[in-house]
Amino acid sequence: LWGSSKPSNTRTLQAFQSICLRLITSSPWYVTNKNLHKDLKLPTLNELAKSHYTKFFSKLHTHYNPLIQKLSSATHAPKRLKRLWPRDLFKA
Repeated sequence: LWGSSKPSNTRTLQAFQSICLRLITSSPWYVTNKNLHKDLKLPTLNELAKSHYTKFFSKLHTHYNPLIQKLSSATHAPKRLKRLWPRDLFKA
């Protein structure tokens, strides 16, 4: 869900997550968010979205419903706006 959201929305959620982690751990201001996530072994929102979509995409091929199997096609529908597809997470 969050992997295909606008970057501004993702940044807001990631900032909230980092602030909460900083408050929970009582980390000083000079500890970077990247180190905070690494030390706590917590993925960022983009990493989490990418891992969940990878799992979801790998299960599509073996699904018994042919309509759901078609979701795993490599082609995109024509875009009218600058929308992101969850598939675009593989490229990033």
